[in-house]
Amino acid sequence: MTAMKKTVSLVDVNFQQGPKKFNAHYLPYSVGILWSYAHQFPEIADHYDLGQMLWRRDSIDAAVEKLETADVVGFSCHVWNRNYSYTLARRLKELHPHIKILFGGPEPAIGEPEFFRKWPFIDIMVKHEGEISFKRVLESFLTGSDPGRIPGLLVNRRGRLLDTGNPLRIDDLDDIPSPYLMGYFDRILQANPDVTWNTTLETNRGCPYRCTFCDWGSLTHNKVKKFDLERVLAELEWIGRNRCGFLNIADANFGLFPDRDQAIAQRLVEVQARYGYPNSYTISWAKNQRPAVIDIVKTLISGGTGRVGLNLSVQSLNDVTLRAVKRRNLAINEISEVFRMCEREGIPLYTELILGLPGETLDTWKENFWKLFKAGNHTGITVYQAQLLENAEMNLTQRAEYGLEAVTVYDYLDGANNLDGLREGVKVVVATSAMPRDIMLEAMLFSWLMNTFHISGITTFLCRFLFDRYGIEYSTFYERLHAYIQRDAFLARELADTRHYFSKWMREGEIQHPRIAGVDIFGVNLIHRTVINIHARGQSAHVFDVIEDFLHDAFAPIDPGLIKQLVTFQRHYLVNHAELSGYPRVVGFDYDFLGYMRDGTALEKPAVYTFEFAEDKKMSLTTFCEQIFFARRKNFGKATVTGGRVA
Repeated sequence: MTAMKKTVSLVDVNFQQGPKKFNAHYLPYSVGILWSYAHQFPEIADHYDLGQMLWRRDSIDAAVEKLETADVVGFSCHVWNRNYSYTLARRLKELHPHIKILFGGPEPAIGEPEFFRKWPFIDIMVKHEGEISFKRVLESFLTGSDPGRIPGLLVNRRGRLLDTGNPLRIDDLDDIPSPYLMGYFDRILQANPDVTWNTTLETNRGCPYRCTFCDWGSLTHNKVKKFDLERVLAELEWIGRNRCGFLNIADANFGLFPDRDQAIAQRLVEVQARYGYPNSYTISWAKNQRPAVIDIVKTLISGGTGRVGLNLSVQSLNDVTLRAVKRRNLAINEISEVFRMCEREGIPLYTELILGLPGETLDTWKENFWKLFKAGNHTGITVYQAQLLENAEMNLTQRAEYGLEAVTVYDYLDGANNLDGLREGVKVVVATSAMPRDIMLEAMLFSWLMNTFHISGITTFLCRFLFDRYGIEYSTFYERLHAYIQRDAFLARELADTRHYFSKWMREGEIQHPRIAGVDIFGVNLIHRTVINIHARGQSAHVFDVIEDFLHDAFAPIDPGLIKQLVTFQRHYLVNHAELSGYPRVVGFDYDFLGYMRDGTALEKPAVYTFEFAEDKKMSLTTFCEQIFFARRKNFGKATVTGGRVA
């Protein structure tokens, strides 16, 4: 008589992603790959069936009903589903105590000595890379052997913790079959035809860096291992063929293997041409870019349908901070060369900075921007607030050393405006010994100033030109601008409101901001509220009038005619939603502004430029304002400028 198989169900839920109209959700890749590895072994396949794979934040009651027939339930626990997972697991254990509850993922605090007193409903916690450990745990349930003999676990011994040490790591990633190619997501796709699917692609696994604010290197033990190239290319085909709208290439450093990654990029372009999907994607690029990485980006831009940018993340340019977080950046001259290559090739560029890292002061925070501007990045600087991830070194050992104070905020996750009542929080740094709370608030407002005026396209070329032509420092320009905008009712109110909401966020963990043009404003996109408001309230012409008056007032000796034309150039560069139908615009000038700033050619030559908005010119105001945040990495809202000097 054949024994009845046991059932394994898996939980990897997330919020709805991006603009609401897309109804976009992630496929549960983290648990799919666990099952894909385990199920290839006869000892698992002969005795276990896959039950449910939960991917959406259903009500707890509905989720329990789906899981109650399982013998084993595994949870992949992340910052975006921690409270949901704990609540669901607790309820499931209360109602069905015989179900074995397994947890894994980066979020559970594996160094917590009272782990099972805090979370007694968990039977086993799988640490770090989980495939081998997960499979061996399932085997132990079949044989009745002691899971305490399996490396890589925290085992619940009636509330006491047994730590079995570090896990075995897979030597060859080709030992893991693809959950896409094995068909483990097919049932989900067939049952949910109205969902736009986000997908996760691992081409390699591991990170060679050990930044203290990140848990990536520690979770993957640093050494980078590669999946078979043919498998990766086949997964791209699956993603395109199944009309998945979004692709997250989950490598820590895509471009680290230039020839291989160029082949992957080329296949992605071919898949997009063949199927029209995925229509957008995100990539974490190699930290130390070389020309080969630029070539990969050019492949994606020239042939693909999703305009991708190059991310050169520095997090800080302050040497004290970089030493504290164990990070080493490219030299500033090398960074500048990457920026120049991107500008020459028309590649959208973005650089990430993290506010609240150890050792950063208000002065060094401002200096980060001045250095990046002088190096050549004027269009894409994204600011993140430092987060204390559970298992990152900065959270575990550096909090006391650097006086890191954190507040749990509830509106810093994309899509966190959920209706299930289980709020997911992120611990963000709101003060350090080098930057107390009142100074941190000033740093946040400075970031707002830079994002609103320089990065978003209101003063980008104005201050760049004044620096190149007259040696006027960026710091001088923006110090004067900050004082000047407080004379204007609209901009002064924007500054005051932004101060209010950032202060509230630091105190209470959420801002409770009213919608603007139908767009939700949270901590994660608060820095963009003024640009959104400019479009929503039709203030573009007014703001540029203020800027023109400012230039005449603050820099009076400069030729007023030249300033007027320069402001006209800047007005066309910032795309005005109310005038989308007017693009492309062909505009003549007495000066070759772009050639002078970009190529160092003579200024006093007539030039004709074409300003183009390469997106849907019938885009609604709400969609346009949503994209100011969601599409910031591809320079959304700023015109593509071509043309130049008249022969």
